[in-house]
Amino acid sequence: MTMIVETRLEWKYSPPTYLEEPITLSFEGGALEIKDGTAIATIDPEKHDTGNSIERELTKKIESRLLAVQITTHKNYELSKPSRIDITDRGERIVHLGPTSFVGTIRFGCVDITIADKNGCIITDTKSERRNKQDRIALLIEKHRQSDDVLRRILMSYKEAVKDPANELVHLYEIRDALSRRFRSKKTAMRKLGIDRLEWNEIGELANARPLKQGRHRGKAVGPLRDAENVELEKARKIVAGWVEKYLEYLEALL
Repeated sequence: MTMIVETRLEWKYSPPTYLEEPITLSFEGGALEIKDGTAIATIDPEKHDTGNSIERELTKKIESRLLAVQITTHKNYELSKPSRIDITDRGERIVHLGPTSFVGTIRFGCVDITIADKNGCIITDTKSERRNKQDRIALLIEKHRQSDDVLRRILMSYKEAVKDPANELVHLYEIRDALSRRFRSKKTAMRKLGIDRLEWNEIGELANARPLKQGRHRGKAVGPLRDAENVELEKARKIVAGWVEKYLEYLEALL
């Protein structure tokens, strides 16, 4: 009688360079490796339930890692549904479902800085600092996303800001709105999250007042609209990404 000795789940994500380094995660009954555009989970067949709950949980883990990169880099990604492969004791591979197609995106790069003191000790390593931040954000997203409606909404708004650049400031402003509603006033939101008033007002200025094609009130502008400058968009992204991090830390502090 043929027996299944190993089950593998495989996801594809794009671009394949989205993660700077491979990520390996252990879970009860198996391990997950994410690298080079592919996430592969190796699972004890007895742990792979027919209800697909383990597939859903692992997909959430992968999404959390990709979302953390998106928040810190403002880059788009695509993630396929998982395919399942059973390995038999005869070495046969039984494929149950192929991954869905996904859209490729532009490959981006970044410049990192490493600074050492006179003794060769590293005192600044931007790549390491970025990876540590992404790890922290991923863990907090994974921990709180299912239980907090506001977090799910602001993560979706941030994702849309990346995917829909023509309305980027509209989507970023949605996050400010969501935080105001969560704390019932902008004043309370700023106090609870430690948000600087100038930053809060800056997002309002960019999204509402300036005659920008990516803004919210394009029909109210007097005169021609213009594209937002890169420096304006970069500033808005940095501010709002910081708010997402602050809200994640706020949720963690409530426990």
